[in-house]
Amino acid sequence: MAQQNNGCATGCGTLLGLAALGFVLAYWQVFLIAGLLILAIVAVVYALLLQNHRQLQALVDDADRRVHQAPCQVKESFGVIHSLKLAGDLQALRVEVICCTLTANGKTLGTEEVCISLSPPAARLQLRSASGLANWLRGGGIAQLTDLSVECKAVKAAMECLRERSWTNKALGKIDGLRTSLIDTLAKAKGNELLEGAIPQLQQGLDVFNGEREKLQQANRNAGEMLRKLHDFLSVPEGIRPILNFDFDQLFDPQRFSDLEQSFSEVVVLNDAFRQLSEDRLA
Repeated sequence: MAQQNNGCATGCGTLLGLAALGFVLAYWQVFLIAGLLILAIVAVVYALLLQNHRQLQALVDDADRRVHQAPCQVKESFGVIHSLKLAGDLQALRVEVICCTLTANGKTLGTEEVCISLSPPAARLQLRSASGLANWLRGGGIAQLTDLSVECKAVKAAMECLRERSWTNKALGKIDGLRTSLIDTLAKAKGNELLEGAIPQLQQGLDVFNGEREKLQQANRNAGEMLRKLHDFLSVPEGIRPILNFDFDQLFDPQRFSDLEQSFSEVVVLNDAFRQLSEDRLA
């Protein structure tokens, strides 16, 4: 009985399959047209999504250029807008706003990268105007700071302090390497008639390096101290900060950093001259 049932089921399945095949063969033109229509619709939808992506990408790129390094406030933290990037797939596009906020990790002050994913504005052209872009960012919890506000000045000064501290750390590593090479050369020069004549110049160079090292160390300390003061200022409750208004231009002088870079560049050139002098004497 079971075998008969299985046989019947197999036979029925075969008959249904043949019937379906016959139906498809009889109306193959209809199925072909339907398939082509579906492919056409898919192609049109994909083209529209791709066009939408390109248009939004252009708007986001333009907005990114306009707000790059703009001082901002993200919740209770202050920092700058680092970049705007279009993300997500064609059907669910997102805009990632990456901010670098001031943060304190124990006694160390630095920046923390914060990524906030936002839906594109319903009115895409809102990204073209400064006010529209600011309102859209504010809706996502990112408030741009006005240029004349004390918070904006403090954030700009803090970022300059971070840059100066980073640069002086690298410069100190470079100057220490130069000093070590010069000290080694001085040690070799003693008792070496090929180098003894250059000892006064080498000693003078070492004095220059030592002086430059002290300037770099002092600048590094000053940048760290000012960064701490600015961080503490920005940590004061918002209602009290306007009372503490003061002249940031007197506290932070960008020209001082430029002078330091120029001085360090001259020291590096001096080291190249001493190195060439040593090579000429040994040639």
